[in-house]
Amino acid sequence: MPGLTAYFSLLDVGRPKEGETVLVSAASGAVGQIAGQIARIKGLDAVAVAGTDAKIEWCKSIGYRTGINHRTTENLADTIAAACPNGIDVFLDHTAGPIHDAALLNINLFGRIVIVGTVALADRFDQPDIGPRYLRRILVSRVRIEGFLVDDFESKYASARTQLTQWYQQGLLEAREDVSHGIETTPHAFIRMLKGENFGKQLVKI
Repeated sequence: MPGLTAYFSLLDVGRPKEGETVLVSAASGAVGQIAGQIARIKGLDAVAVAGTDAKIEWCKSIGYRTGINHRTTENLADTIAAACPNGIDVFLDHTAGPIHDAALLNINLFGRIVIVGTVALADRFDQPDIGPRYLRRILVSRVRIEGFLVDDFESKYASARTQLTQWYQQGLLEAREDVSHGIETTPHAFIRMLKGENFGKQLVKI
């Protein structure tokens, strides 16, 4: 599922062109790590956003040009601007919240924002998402914001799996997993994932 999500959210919804800049939040996570490598394969300029320096360094090792530690930067919008000097063409948003707001301030003309996840809102999914509202920026830059659910692409799963498998067999894709041992560790593992403490796909081995 993470591989298919990365594939379709980037290529089918983001619709990047070669050389464009792609910003990915939660870039070391299950989906983000694959999205960055697909971006590299497709000749895109991939920039990672993650929560630790170690995660950023790993993202750079798998194909992201550079990365931003959103927990330590003082002004996220300015830091994104410095990391993306040509602006953002595609933003794969796995978090919502302040990272989304900062990315929107750096989006290019006809930019695309793909809402893949909203983990920053995990404690209030049923409440309005209140924050800065940059509707004028969306209007003037003609930005497209689209929600993404992988189930919508079920008819294309087979072809995507074939391509992902070929890239993996060619040594072009790798994945990192964060494994917790024992069914009793599931609640703790789930909380770690919501807090962004996991490094790669969070799994529980029973």
